[in-house]
Amino acid sequence: MQALAERFRQRALRDLDLLRSHVAADDLGAAEVEKTAHKLAGSAALFGFPGVGEAARVIDRAFSDGGRPTRPMLETLLTRLAAAAPDGAEAEAEPSGASPGGAETILVVEDDDLLRAHAERALRALGYQVICAAAGDEVLARLEALPPVQLLFTDLTLPGAVGGEALAREVRRRRPEIRVLFTSGRAVGAPPGHFLAKPYRRDALAAGVREALGSTRD
Repeated sequence: MQALAERFRQRALRDLDLLRSHVAADDLGAAEVEKTAHKLAGSAALFGFPGVGEAARVIDRAFSDGGRPTRPMLETLLTRLAAAAPDGAEAEAEPSGASPGGAETILVVEDDDLLRAHAERALRALGYQVICAAAGDEVLARLEALPPVQLLFTDLTLPGAVGGEALAREVRRRRPEIRVLFTSGRAVGAPPGHFLAKPYRRDALAAGVREALGSTRD
């Protein structure tokens, strides 16, 4: 987890430069600002940056409500990104108690490379076989060649033309036996089927996966 937290810190510093440029240009509603805030909202607390996550969620909500962030919102996020010091207490990634696991194969679809690495590491530690992809169209191009998969774990917001819901529909059409667990860092109302909110810790991931698979570990 420490290695992922440091990778996150380095990415956060790059995000700081990007957001500063948009603030300087008074371009607060840019797509890059929305994408950056959305990713930070979904992962910052997980990697030890709870303050960054809180500030990013405020901005992400402004976009999801159909508006744009204000300058004070961006400046709060910039201040917290500039500190870029992980909170060690928050960075404790795993609970001390045992989490339910299994031996099924899970297809993880997540465009954030750090969250994808975190999910893969956590699921493998729980005993699962894991296949990873970064986008929905990538999955559909590979699906017929993949081994049997019991669960699709996908972000609702994916790059490209194939979003999470569309991906799930097509995967289930081709392989009806595959169950689905959705995730997102954005408030999505009533998501279809099983849902796990970001940021998620390993115990929540473990429970969500077992629930979606429809079984529990003795």
